[in-house]
Amino acid sequence: MKTNQLILAAALIALAACNKENVDNNVGKLDGEEIGFNVVNQRATKANDAIITGTTYGTDNTFKVWGWQSEGGAFAEFADAAASNFMSNLTISWTGGRLSRAEAWRNADNYYYWPFTGKISFLAVHPSTVAPTTTGWDATNLKPQATVADYTISDANKTVDLMFANNEGSRRSDALPMVFSHALSQIQFRVRTNEDYSADVTFKVNSVTINNIDLSGDLAYANDAFTWTDNAAQTASWPYYATTATVAYHATDADADLYGDANVMIPQAANADDPATTDVLEGTTLTINYTMEPVSGAAITGDVTVGAGQEWLEGKKYVYTLNFKLNEILFNPSVTDWVVVNVDTINILD
Repeated sequence: MKTNQLILAAALIALAACNKENVDNNVGKLDGEEIGFNVVNQRATKANDAIITGTTYGTDNTFKVWGWQSEGGAFAEFADAAASNFMSNLTISWTGGRLSRAEAWRNADNYYYWPFTGKISFLAVHPSTVAPTTTGWDATNLKPQATVADYTISDANKTVDLMFANNEGSRRSDALPMVFSHALSQIQFRVRTNEDYSADVTFKVNSVTINNIDLSGDLAYANDAFTWTDNAAQTASWPYYATTATVAYHATDADADLYGDANVMIPQAANADDPATTDVLEGTTLTINYTMEPVSGAAITGDVTVGAGQEWLEGKKYVYTLNFKLNEILFNPSVTDWVVVNVDTINILD
């Protein structure tokens, strides 16, 4: 699957100084524009708690921004992990400005303006409800960096699309791109039968559970890259979905019905199965609880456990298709040939 990236454009237009308020300079009458954020192809989506698909950022989302201002524009003056000096933990939303200013991506409380000289390097985190454990400066790569300690997947955030972006800009009148990248993996299931068995049997999938995985990890974001460190062994189980759905025939995996909503997951390497053992499956597995209802006869409910067999990387969406396939009971008759036994000759009228 391709990594989805969200393209934001920061409408960062110059003014006389990096003032946080509107300026009415009667000497020369400099009419400045604030530092705002203008989304490319914006449209409404579910705010903050939904996985975002495609390159569009919905107008009811919010994110946080930090900014480092370098007067010389080289950023060499910042030591490693230096705190932001221009913007810090500001919430950015799609909102109208004071007086006649139209709606735009901005901080609702203050206006921020470009300085005449130097550069500003920005760090952005989506959604605004996720607080990084640390934000600071990467003195080696001259970019912002951040960490999130013990980020844990739960029912409350299983669709929250954690993302980061950074870029630098100087006094300009056009938009400064900010490209958000997904920090988590995404898991989605589909279900189908490989043939139309409806005249004989109906399949229902009752639940899918992912076994032997990590549900938490430490994240480091630096130099446009994500590094996840596992906090514990891969021993947790995740009840992906537990609602009964009838499985229908579809000719291809792409046409198969979605089963449940997609979940985000901590990126990780799936535990491998031990080839030395054949009686049980070790490592990361999927347990599918199903019901098979024959047209005639009693229904059968059971579990099938299979290997997950896939490493999960950040920014990747992994689609598992559960294909219910029946092997019809057929008979291949043959006959055991007679065994000829020669007995003693019987002489007649001897």
